[in-house]
Amino acid sequence: MKKIFSELKGFVVFSPQLLAKYLEENHLSGNNILKYFVENEHGDKITKSGIAIPIIGVEEDYYAFRVSVNEEKILNDDEIEVESRGWVFQTADNEVKIVGIGYLKDITAINDENSITLSLENGWYSLKIRGGSKNGERLFELHMEKQDMHPAFSGDVTTEYYYG
Repeated sequence: MKKIFSELKGFVVFSPQLLAKYLEENHLSGNNILKYFVENEHGDKITKSGIAIPIIGVEEDYYAFRVSVNEEKILNDDEIEVESRGWVFQTADNEVKIVGIGYLKDITAINDENSITLSLENGWYSLKIRGGSKNGERLFELHMEKQDMHPAFSGDVTTEYYYG
C-alpha cells in the first residue's frame, strides 16, 4: 500500500478539478495556495464546500490512505485511534487526491510520487476521517457516505490527529 509523508504535519484531501475551478473563478493565482487556506476566508469556503479538507496535527511519518463508501469499513473499531465527523466532500472527476499539506506552498511540485489518488464516484459525500493502525501500518480511512445533495458541514478544523 502506497504511503506519503505528512509534510508540515498534515495532509489535504481534495478534488483536483473542483479546486482548480475555485481558484480560477476567484482569481486566486500563483503556485502557493497554502496562503489562501490560512490567510483569508477562502480556506473556510473551500473546506465547507467539500473541495479540500485539511488533516492537521499529524505526527511526522508516512501514512497510507484508503476510501471506504457507505457500509464498507477498512479499520475495525478496535483499530481506530482518532475519528473526526461532520466533513463534506465533493468530487467531479471520479477521484480523491491526498498530498502532504506542505505541497500547497508550491502546487507545481505535486506529482504521482508524493501524492495518493483514489477512485470515488462523482457526487456529494459526508466524510468521516478515521486514523489508526492496520497490520502495523499507519492508515487514514476516508469514510464517505453518498448524499443526494450538499450535506450540512459540522467538521472541526481544530481536530488533531496525533496517534500511534
